[in-house]
Order: sequence, then structure tokens, then C-alpha cells
Amino acid sequence: MAINKDVTAIENALDEFVRIGEEIGRTTEQIESYEADHYVESIQGINNESLHYHIERLKHHRDDLMIDKARAETVVREAFEHYYA
Repeated sequence: MAINKDVTAIENALDEFVRIGEEIGRTTEQIESYEADHYVESIQGINNESLHYHIERLKHHRDDLMIDKARAETVVREAFEHYYA
């Protein structure tokens, strides 16, 4: 019975790790898109501070997600160690 709980714990930990990784990918794509827009606007002489603010906000969000990913990785590692102990 404990093995099933361990397997479920591993699956849940991996699911969370993957979910966070996917969110990091989506956030990075948004950042790249906004940076391209910002670059085009700067070439045209447009200073869009709200776009710059949005880019910085997304970068901070991505940094928070990276911290969450490191924590999730630790949970995955601990779940495997518990299973194989």
C-alpha cells in the first residue's frame, strides 16, 4: 500500500515540476514578444514605458517561477529517494 502512495507522490511532484516548466516557457515567450515590440517601437522613436514595465514584471514573475521550479525539483528528488529507500 505504501508503494502506491509513493508512486502517487512521485507523479504529483513530477506533474508540478512540468507545470512550472511549461509556465516558464510561456512567460519567456511573452517576454521575447514584448521585447520585440519594444525594439520596434524604440526604432520608431516611441518610448512606451508601460511596455517596458510589463516586460520587467514578466521577468520578475519568471524569476519567481524559477525559484518554484527549484523547490519542485527538490520535492521530486525527495519523493524518489523515499521510494527507493
